[in-house]
Amino acid sequence: MPLKVAILVSGRGSNMASILEAIKEKRLDAQVSVVFSNNPEAPALSTARKFGVRTESLSHRGMSRREHEERVVEILSRYEFDFVVLAGYMRVLTPLFLEAFKSGSKKIPSEYKQLTLEPQLIVKTKAEGDVTATSFFRVINIHPSLLPAFPGAHAYEDAFNYGVRLSGITVHLVDEKVDHGAILAQETFVRLENDDLESFKARGLALEHKMLPQVLQDISRRGISILPFKRGDGSAEEVLSEAKAGRMPALPGSEAGEPPALPVPSAVSELAEASAISGSGAGEPTAQ
Repeated sequence: MPLKVAILVSGRGSNMASILEAIKEKRLDAQVSVVFSNNPEAPALSTARKFGVRTESLSHRGMSRREHEERVVEILSRYEFDFVVLAGYMRVLTPLFLEAFKSGSKKIPSEYKQLTLEPQLIVKTKAEGDVTATSFFRVINIHPSLLPAFPGAHAYEDAFNYGVRLSGITVHLVDEKVDHGAILAQETFVRLENDDLESFKARGLALEHKMLPQVLQDISRRGISILPFKRGDGSAEEVLSEAKAGRMPALPGSEAGEPPALPVPSAVSELAEASAISGSGAGEPTAQ
């Protein structure tokens, strides 16, 4: 059975389009139940309709955040889906919205560990005993940085101005904090010596368009699983330091600077070494 998703957008919806193209090309076993926008004039809505997808919109202007979220939840409740996917939805979601899409919790006997599990479950395998399926919000976001570094609406600009030599994309579950939550996937892209902001963003956007359908396909086939590692102490300061140096932070079983144990575009190590960025705002990060 295909994964069913509702997609929330605010603008042109290029990540939404990447999902719809992947479905059309049968690279993604999923169904888009509805595309919603807080901007009735968003180009993404007409794009979705060209793919035969139902659309809904409701402007947030002139409404309190609570009132708007209550109305959005009511609109989405008319459709059946497994996950909400934020594909450039430029609204901070409050617990009121998130609680409407909270999964349940249950125990799965250890003899069933090999079964394909529902997409509504995060599965954490213990050393012994049962598998625990933990409740979470069924909301997925894609963010153009290696979180926890550079949260916020201007991640590409902030990373570029900071002078990173290695940046990346994060797909994560949404929680009550902004650009925070269990990480489903992270991939890196290198900053080239002759990059300007636009070429830097274009390289990242191409990676976004590849990653999001891949993550959804993984969920469709195997259910939710969070990355089984933590970057060093997991702090934003560590990620910033390593990204500026063109390295990934240390992962379990490796030293800082060694090839990271996660998918990385080919030849990133060689390109990172060749990319000696200077005069690009190195020093203090851009204020959020």
